[in-house]
Amino acid sequence: MHNSFRPEKPYLPKPRNFSYDLFTILLILFGLGISTSVVVIEKWQIDAGLRRQMEQEKVTSELSYLKAQINPHFFFNTLNNIYSLTNIDVERAQKAILKLSRMMRYVLYETDKDTTYLSKELDFIRDYVELMRLRLSDKVKLNLEIQEKTEDIPIAPMLLLPFIENCFKHGVSAKLESKIEIFVSQKGKVLELKTVNLKFPANPKSKEELGSGIGLTNTRRRLDLIYGNKCKLTIDEDNPENEYRTQLKIDLA
Repeated sequence: MHNSFRPEKPYLPKPRNFSYDLFTILLILFGLGISTSVVVIEKWQIDAGLRRQMEQEKVTSELSYLKAQINPHFFFNTLNNIYSLTNIDVERAQKAILKLSRMMRYVLYETDKDTTYLSKELDFIRDYVELMRLRLSDKVKLNLEIQEKTEDIPIAPMLLLPFIENCFKHGVSAKLESKIEIFVSQKGKVLELKTVNLKFPANPKSKEELGSGIGLTNTRRRLDLIYGNKCKLTIDEDNPENEYRTQLKIDLA
């Protein structure tokens, strides 16, 4: 057929355009790659959302644990101490009751929020330490220094308490001289907490002491989840003075 119309030219098959084929294959692969990437990104976003939700739930449950930790033992012990005070120093007992009621309001209402004001957190620490002072003997040297003027900025509630609580649970001896030092200061948006207490030979751990250890572990996780690299915790328990020292810095900006 071909020769009858164009006898002067022999029939030659048209050569394949490999560049075009390669472009087509690459285009198909590119399309598949985009589709796969979209699916992967969507799955990653869903997984990331689930992780954030789980982390937030973990923070909430840990805070609930801390609330439960301080509620029963501390309040009952403090009430007993206040009752004893009523027979010795009525005015001092009345002041202690006011501090305790203010602490209860903080625990019940402020800790349900994601953040509270720094001034309320520091007032809570002051009240806690002063009420703990009622339980201490003359053998314990307690020093609390909180910077008077601080910027009232948001902070996660009950974040400082576990470190201070740890001083009283592990830094007090019934027979030996004891020392507890607590310093809170603020430079700009950076809040710093320092605690120092003497170390004593470990006793068989009670449920309360075990709870304290869990509380510190949870607090570290809360710090990581809420503030990440904006906070730094340093613990020194290997020093010639036989002291347990903590230093916490949090950038609240």
